[in-house]
Amino acid sequence: MNLIARGQPLDATLDAIAQAVEVDDPGLICSILLLDAEGRRLQMGAAPSLPDAYNRAIHGLEIGPTVGSCGTAAYMRRRVVVEDIAADPLWADFRDLAASAGLASCWSQPIFSACGAVAGTFAIYQRRPSAPDEEDIAFIEAAAELAAIAIDRRKAELVLADSEARANETARDLSTFFDVSLDMMIVRDMDGRFVKVSRAWETNMGYPVESLEGKPALDLLHPDDVEATRAQMAVADQGGQVDGFVNRYRRVDGTYRQLEWRARRAGDFVFSVARDVTERLRIEADMVAARAAAEAANQAKSDFLANMSHEIRTPLNGMIGVAAALAEMGLTPAQSELVELIRGSGATLERLVSDILDVSKIEAGQLSIETHPFELTALDGPLEMARLRAEGKGLSLRVERGAEVEGSFVGDSVRIRQVLGNLLSNAIKFTDRGEIVVRVRLEPGEGVAPPRLRLEVEDTGVGFRATQAELIFQRFSQADATITRRFGGSGLGLSISKALVEMMGGEIAARSEPGLGSLFTVVLPLPRAKAAPPVVAPPPAPPVVEGEDEQPLRVLLAEDHPVNQRVVQLLLEPYGAAVTVVENGALAVEAFERGDYDVVLMDMQMPVMDGLAATRAIRDLERARPTAMRTPVIMLSANAMTVHRQAALRAGADLHVAKPVTAAALIGGVNEALSTVRSNVA
Repeated sequence: MNLIARGQPLDATLDAIAQAVEVDDPGLICSILLLDAEGRRLQMGAAPSLPDAYNRAIHGLEIGPTVGSCGTAAYMRRRVVVEDIAADPLWADFRDLAASAGLASCWSQPIFSACGAVAGTFAIYQRRPSAPDEEDIAFIEAAAELAAIAIDRRKAELVLADSEARANETARDLSTFFDVSLDMMIVRDMDGRFVKVSRAWETNMGYPVESLEGKPALDLLHPDDVEATRAQMAVADQGGQVDGFVNRYRRVDGTYRQLEWRARRAGDFVFSVARDVTERLRIEADMVAARAAAEAANQAKSDFLANMSHEIRTPLNGMIGVAAALAEMGLTPAQSELVELIRGSGATLERLVSDILDVSKIEAGQLSIETHPFELTALDGPLEMARLRAEGKGLSLRVERGAEVEGSFVGDSVRIRQVLGNLLSNAIKFTDRGEIVVRVRLEPGEGVAPPRLRLEVEDTGVGFRATQAELIFQRFSQADATITRRFGGSGLGLSISKALVEMMGGEIAARSEPGLGSLFTVVLPLPRAKAAPPVVAPPPAPPVVEGEDEQPLRVLLAEDHPVNQRVVQLLLEPYGAAVTVVENGALAVEAFERGDYDVVLMDMQMPVMDGLAATRAIRDLERARPTAMRTPVIMLSANAMTVHRQAALRAGADLHVAKPVTAAALIGGVNEALSTVRSNVA
């Protein structure tokens, strides 16, 4: 610092820095390289202990990503540590040169000028492979900063020499370097007093430079930041690096600004740079608040959709349930047609609600893929349903299934069925005549990659233009606005299918020509399941919609909505079930404690006590009566999201059946729950 302050030539100053490093640790060899005016080539600054031949070879090298330690550090603008020159690819072109100089390792730190440009590099060589520790890194950084001060001082001298006749005087005054800095720079002594202050303090904080020099640095601090600042000052006093510490300093007008500090001790002084980050921190805080608000809005949307799903499914349950009961009452053909219209409309509305919930879960990242072993016969369900719908429109549906699809695979069969169902639904909807062809193939994977399931759904429907192939996979979009008016639909099915396919690691594509039909192709990775020993399956249990000893099934129904109460009664009447109805969970617990029931049907949302609390209370009663057989509890709820299903199972329910409840779903659920309980007892 004394050499810099006295205005010694740059080469002498750099040479003194290098020699000081080598004297401090005789095992080190120091090199300071500069960049030329264009910032492209290395130039010798100081390397007193390196051979002249080595220095001549380095001088003039163009920096780059593989030019040893120094050329790479200058090019990449970051520290480069090469622990073993002989083995490091950065030195591939210079190994012989390094070997001739007896160099085995090189740690190089870029030297940054005040404006942020790379001015050169500070490097330490050793004659054996070596890795730096934290103290070494701090030492290299401090030396590079000191060299930066010397280099910037020299540049400042040259600028001042061109503009002012007082070059010699200003070269000896460190304040000139401070004055050109836009950041607030200080030099303080070990007592914590300002020794030198840059003009930026007057610009940013309003204090004249003369009024700050000699003043304790802590006098301008916010009282709440004093202790933390003392701790950081102690770190710098002990030779540590302060980088990124933020405190609050008082402006001359009494307001406080947040300053971010970088500081390091050199000799008996601590050199520090402060930057006003008040606006940056305010923007960051605003961004955090905005993110929190967005997350809250997203949660509010999810809650709204869940509530709307519940409110829509509750009356929908009544409509579909009553229609199902009416269909069993020996209606005339005209009446049957009207009932079927009601059931079809209800099914369409239920599908729309489910699609909207799926979109919400995909947006919130709450929809997950659940893999398990399954066979591709799991696709027979949607295929058979599609066949019936196609025949109802006078269409034929042909399935081409390769022999290679036999066997067990690992994947999410539910989501694969959903995707196939969506494609089949669209094909039937947009085809008035002809046929629909479904192809199920298994393609071998490449190398160690798993096999790929290839599903194709081809129709002879209206088709669409090739330019609209991507549009149809966007939400609420169809190939033509007139399509919606002609065929109906929300435009969500293909968007959901695309999201599901991509979540399963696959691809979906479409090819079509107007008037000639469409071909949708899905390709999914589908590994085969590991072979398991054959298991002899027990014979299927017969329907058990009856109580013990062939007595009428005793059903406890907890449901607060009168229409839904009547729907369940109507659906169970043909089976002779004895249904006891209560209006809330508390009454359900009382009824369960007083009577014996074969099954409990529990609504989730009810006044006084909800279905989850009531189910937990029923399980507590059963645990208090260890000799009693477990009574199956089926949650009948318009809360159809995954979180609700999981909550029901955690509360102790055996099954969750989403509303609207159909006769098949209700009877199937009762049979499943009763069969499970009775098989466990047996």
